Amino acid sequence: MESGLGKLVSFKAKNDYEIIGILFQKSSFNDTSIKKHVNNRIVVHIHGSLGNFYQNKFIWYMSKIYCENGIDFLSINLSAHDGLAEGYFGTKMKYVGGSVANYEDSQLDIDAALEFVNSLGYKDILLQGHSLGCDKIIEYSLKFPHTYDLILLSPTDSYAIHSRWISPETIDEQINRLETSMFEKNKMICEDDNLDWANYNDYGAKGTDLDWVYKIPVTKRTLLSILRGSAFTNLNMELSPEFYIDINVFAFLGKKDGLLFCPNYKMAEYLNNKFKTFTSVLDLEADHDLIGVEKELTDRIVKWIYERK
Repeated sequence: MESGLGKLVSFKAKNDYEIIGILFQKSSFNDTSIKKHVNNRIVVHIHGSLGNFYQNKFIWYMSKIYCENGIDFLSINLSAHDGLAEGYFGTKMKYVGGSVANYEDSQLDIDAALEFVNSLGYKDILLQGHSLGCDKIIEYSLKFPHTYDLILLSPTDSYAIHSRWISPETIDEQINRLETSMFEKNKMICEDDNLDWANYNDYGAKGTDLDWVYKIPVTKRTLLSILRGSAFTNLNMELSPEFYIDINVFAFLGKKDGLLFCPNYKMAEYLNNKFKTFTSVLDLEADHDLIGVEKELTDRIVKWIYERK
């Protein structure tokens, strides 16, 4: 599959972090300016844990199919992209990445991406998240009054995933252990020291099949920010928090998603009453990364985008 033709773009978050992404758009009269575009509708994609703006192949499909159907597409690197990378804050370099970034910093990244596409004059903006990116765009929609319709690709219950990973230790016990360890090493007050690594077994995923068993290297500070963040709250089916957002939402839940610990229709039922309208795709035989159904799913998303009220 060939991707669409995109342009690398950059813009800054409010903390001065430089965000890099790729913008796919249909330009007018062969003009190379990103401000002169034909389509007034755009999807902004937010990747999942340790992901990036280009690796998942469904991004390649969407970059072409969206633009062919009057929808431009922006895919960005969050400050939590990949594992460990150089990040630039003005003239200063700091390490960023999913292994070291504060979970909440992604909200600044999302806000900057939306400010960027608004500055380009787009009138209909949708937020799309994959995996942990779903938690982050739901959190953004709860926090900010200017909400955007959402596309959720493989949302999961991260609390259930992590509980399974660290059992028999509980999440509260893990939080207490990490805090105690950081306090003993005087890490709690050392803002610049973000490379105090957690044990290699402290964070990971063990799904319902052997394809989803892997350890995730992460610092103690970052892991604590994740454990206390929205990923362990809003889609926590056991806690079942009450919230409602007055937006339209499309969700894909693959029949073979190894990180869903319940039938996909159960997650759909959980999400159904939390938004103004909720449309789910439950019939596709695909895993967490949408492999094998990229075109079919993207075609369905395009149809939904145009049928929204």
